[in-house]
Amino acid sequence: MTFYRNDRPAREGERTSWEDEWAAHKAMDAAERRKRGPILRCMARGLRLRCPRCGEGRVLQRFLEPTTACAACGESYAHIRTDDFAPWLGILVIGHVLVPLAILVETWFHPSVLIHAALWAVVGMELVFFFLPRAKGMALGLMWSLNMRGDEHQH
Repeated sequence: MTFYRNDRPAREGERTSWEDEWAAHKAMDAAERRKRGPILRCMARGLRLRCPRCGEGRVLQRFLEPTTACAACGESYAHIRTDDFAPWLGILVIGHVLVPLAILVETWFHPSVLIHAALWAVVGMELVFFFLPRAKGMALGLMWSLNMRGDEHQH
């Protein structure tokens, strides 16, 4: 059964919200897609905490608070919600960095559990403070390049 807005079943011949979103995506003209540029370029600019459109203005005004618009080109980011994507990406990347390092330190130096806890808590926090804003910028660049708002639904 296909559902329409407000979780009610779609009537025969009625378009679902997913079909409306897909039609809007297909209607986006080629000029708009070219203006946004390659996805990887937008993500790389976001990783550098720069505007995905021009690469000049800053994406974040504080630690994880996005600016409403680029100071250089005026592109608006107010409609983009990255929500859980940046922390999810941070956990994925930081976990893949910390675990091999912890195994190497344990193999080479055999420190006590207390030293492990103190060392990896500090290293983990430093990695979070370094990577999380960049992950948020990269997520914002990805979502901007795909013309996503962050409130899309899976169907």
